[in-house]
Amino acid sequence: MVKRYLFILFLLTSFAAGCGGGSSVRSTSISEEEAGPPEEIGNVNSKLLSKGLPAAATSPDDYLIGPADLLEINVFESKELTTTVRVSSRGDITVPLLNNVNVDGLTARDAEVKIENLLRSGDYIDNPHVSVFVKEHKSKVVAVMGYVNKPGNYELLGKQSLLDVLASAEGLSDKAGTTVLVTRADNNGGKSSYLVDLDKVVSGNGADMDLDIQPGDLVYVPEAANVFVEGAVTKPGAYPINQGKTTLSEAIVMAGGVASYADKSDIKLIHHTDSGRKEIVEVDLNSIHEGGAEDPLLNEKDAVIVGASGIKKFFYGLQFNIWGLGGVGYNPPRN
Repeated sequence: MVKRYLFILFLLTSFAAGCGGGSSVRSTSISEEEAGPPEEIGNVNSKLLSKGLPAAATSPDDYLIGPADLLEINVFESKELTTTVRVSSRGDITVPLLNNVNVDGLTARDAEVKIENLLRSGDYIDNPHVSVFVKEHKSKVVAVMGYVNKPGNYELLGKQSLLDVLASAEGLSDKAGTTVLVTRADNNGGKSSYLVDLDKVVSGNGADMDLDIQPGDLVYVPEAANVFVEGAVTKPGAYPINQGKTTLSEAIVMAGGVASYADKSDIKLIHHTDSGRKEIVEVDLNSIHEGGAEDPLLNEKDAVIVGASGIKKFFYGLQFNIWGLGGVGYNPPRN
């Protein structure tokens, strides 16, 4: 079960000054024009798949071994030392006579040389010859989920973009939306989320926004007519809306409501306008609930990010990114 949906990249365009005092909503238009109306899924797929399945950008000889990979190790001078072994979470393998050998980040050839040297230095074999073959590439995998034709895990042996991995999943299904969410773990146990508008990428106007995918990423393609609710809510994710009728506060309720550490006065709405532009809207949920202030109506592809209050914001930072526009949001506290 996918635990958390992803979200988007780059550094956000600077916000202009907000509007007059007392209002719960402050809006800043983004100067960049959006690329036309959304294309039909069939047209998106025809462009997405026209390049064919992606070729690995690196030779298998350059593959760096990592945790969960399955290795076949052959010692030609001794069948008893030949083994098939899974790389541990620490990057170690168990080799007869040598016990634990760390191979994390090594190529197969590097691992061969390391094992040969250990066998030689331990006086086990005078002139050992070792071969290492990566039977399963489990450490370099990307998960592609949601409304694609072939969801699943895909090996990421070289540099591949979002369009490459979507092509590997045989494109979008008929019910798919064209905004894709990518979630990425960092080295500290946190997550960053990237939101990518495929309409703009495949149009040719946003080719530079085709996000590079990294091992361990989760790519999620939601159903059409969804909005994204992230940040300090109980159940972040993608939620279906009634176009032009569902409000921001209703979308937050769909996501289980705000979390105990939320700052209700710090809500960002990335809004797609009817003219095809994006705008960043700052919303105060308290003013909506208590003062009867405007509760913005949502359009497909909109994103709502609920900020964290006080000290929580300082510790967990802003980690929600809109690819091509920048980043807004934060990483929720880890239990």
